[in-house]
Amino acid sequence: MRSFSFICFVSMATALMMSSSWAEPEFPSAPHGCSDGSCYPATGNLLIGRAVNLSASSTCGLATPQSYCIVSHLQLSWENLICKRDSYDVLNNRRADRKQTTQWRVNNRNLHLSTFRPAAMIIERSADFGRTWRPYRYFAQNCSRTFPVVQPVGLRHINDVVCEERYSDIEPSTDGEVIYKVLDPAIHVKDPYSLDIQELLRITNLRINLTKLNTLGDDLLDRRSDVLQKYYYAIKELVVRGSCFCYGHASECAPVPGISAREQGMIHGRCVCKHNTEGLNCERCRDFHHDLPWSPAEAHDPHTCRECECHGHASSCHFDMAVYLATGNSSGGVCDQCLHNTMGRKCESCRPFYYKDPQRDLRDPQVCAPCDCDPVGSVEGGVCDGHTDLDSGQISGQCRCKTNVRGLRCDDCKEGFYGLSLSDPQGCQRDESQRESTAAHSGRASGRN
Repeated sequence: MRSFSFICFVSMATALMMSSSWAEPEFPSAPHGCSDGSCYPATGNLLIGRAVNLSASSTCGLATPQSYCIVSHLQLSWENLICKRDSYDVLNNRRADRKQTTQWRVNNRNLHLSTFRPAAMIIERSADFGRTWRPYRYFAQNCSRTFPVVQPVGLRHINDVVCEERYSDIEPSTDGEVIYKVLDPAIHVKDPYSLDIQELLRITNLRINLTKLNTLGDDLLDRRSDVLQKYYYAIKELVVRGSCFCYGHASECAPVPGISAREQGMIHGRCVCKHNTEGLNCERCRDFHHDLPWSPAEAHDPHTCRECECHGHASSCHFDMAVYLATGNSSGGVCDQCLHNTMGRKCESCRPFYYKDPQRDLRDPQVCAPCDCDPVGSVEGGVCDGHTDLDSGQISGQCRCKTNVRGLRCDDCKEGFYGLSLSDPQGCQRDESQRESTAAHSGRASGRN
């Protein structure tokens, strides 16, 4: 089954596990929408439409029908209360148990029980699809005795893991409730859009670990098995509020391809990504938008993925951290497989034996023209200057000439030389007659003096 990321809020339930994708508080998107900073999808009950994702480590009546009783209704005949493995349609069944599933970003969790609330339980989260687990909150009737290494409630920081005694009393015997909010309203959060808060809310799986039953004490005095029939965990309703997790890069979510929207009000798991991001959770930059490193959006910075500048000569690019650091964190995009005889990080230069035509735009597919060097008067196999740089004396298209040869193509002897020849390593011979004429002219000039 495909997993997604959401953001959520929960209430409770042996080890009850829900696979999901994220959890976040009910943050409204900023007034600017997604243009100038982070944005977030609307929240809802993540369990609607996901009953098929819910699993439990121990369930009444799986092997054979079992009788049970309700403490507040002991006058009822036990024979009338049978727990058995009857199949039901999880898509159309309208009982509350159809809501018990998750893969989200979480804000709140509300758990309603038909029996005593647990004497001890743990709400746990996983952000790696169940490979590792971390506690959100411990609950116990007596925290110091049940979870001695966990600090009692008294949050100082939003990331603190504490034990709470408020929801573990034996009363009421039915319709008890456990409420947990990931972001405790008693703790001031300076920036609810910050990266550490987003990481706190992100989950792929949620597990509610019921570790100890509340009893009336008769189980200690009477060892008959039927005494225990009135003690069990029975969850009436589980609500997990949150939304799909998009790293602040989306304000809405759509159905995941191949997964039908089973019920009205279902929170979908595929982010409709903004800021040039893509992926189920907007977790990467779109193709050809790798000039900056991908980053989660923040309240006042969307961290938009920037398009690579390849001047129309490449169809893909990648991000290179070394290049990014070398440019002072300004640009890290590297174009892949430059076309049209171009090369360079941005396909901005011409390949050897080609030069940049000064009459053409850099984006022109014909901008790089082949060097047109005369093989008789040029050297280095006919290579030419790829571009004009007056500081270094380069002229675009200028071939490398033999010593006594000149011209853009190296096809003309310098003044005072003649006989351009392929076999002459200097290209041309000195014109001795012109040299003698010059010497004679100099002698006559000296005689007159």
